Amino acid sequence: MGMGYSLIPKFSDFEPILNEVLREADANIGFSLSQIIKDGPAEKLKETEITQPALLTVSTAMGRWLKSKGKSAGMATGHSLGEYSALVHAEALRFQDAVKLVHLRGKLMQEAVPLGQGGMAALIGATPESAQKLCAEIAAATKKVIEPSVYNSPGQVVVSGSIEAIDEACKRAKEFGIRLGTKLEVSGPFHCSLLNQAGLKLMDAMNKIEWTKPKVPVISNVTSREQWDAQEIKTNLMNQVSQAVRFEQCIRHAIEGGFKTFVEVGSGKVLTGIIKKISADVSCIPLEEIQSLDQIS
Repeated sequence: MGMGYSLIPKFSDFEPILNEVLREADANIGFSLSQIIKDGPAEKLKETEITQPALLTVSTAMGRWLKSKGKSAGMATGHSLGEYSALVHAEALRFQDAVKLVHLRGKLMQEAVPLGQGGMAALIGATPESAQKLCAEIAAATKKVIEPSVYNSPGQVVVSGSIEAIDEACKRAKEFGIRLGTKLEVSGPFHCSLLNQAGLKLMDAMNKIEWTKPKVPVISNVTSREQWDAQEIKTNLMNQVSQAVRFEQCIRHAIEGGFKTFVEVGSGKVLTGIIKKISADVSCIPLEEIQSLDQIS
């Protein structure tokens, strides 16, 4: 079975909520996302314009289920696409609108740069400063775009840009005191200026839907601060397409606000591992792995 289904054997009341959200997704994006999530093929699920609504749908179902159990978040944030899930959970954005937006977002991001001409790399052992210096020197030498695109955790920065610049950055990473530069298996150079036009087109779509004030704080990936005003939220989401995701700063801001327990919704436990690297003084629980709701305080 596909993403999200691992909760059903442990919590049977999750299944009707997941099915409900899947039906809403199918009705709003014009194809059977539920069939792809359940039966694949896996290659289809990896396509950005499919992956994004699939992750949003599963995350939304998990968030609704948690609310039904009295476990609503006191603050929400996400990693890139996950910011949309956070906004849906905070009731700033209807799921029906969000799933159409992220489907379009995936399509726009994929179309922004022809396949094979852009990419991303993880810089292991990098500081923000060393990553920025590496990008500046490679950009100057190659006359190609390369920029920090994700600040994940201490010692891990992701860069995005033209494939020639990405290859050069991986070769020269050690010159800048970075332990390793390794290319990521992605279909485009996400969260860099090569996607400026994609962000502008997404704003056109965002302006056509209704937004409301979040019921709980939602931390923006771009500013790493709470966002409340509809125009501010839209601007941040537009900029997020072509600017760096500051996930480490988002989590640190939440911790400074007194939050010590994080619950990862969606598929897998990648963010749980990242949060553990950001701070050993907080806990993060991937919802897919919980055995009892008592694990969530």
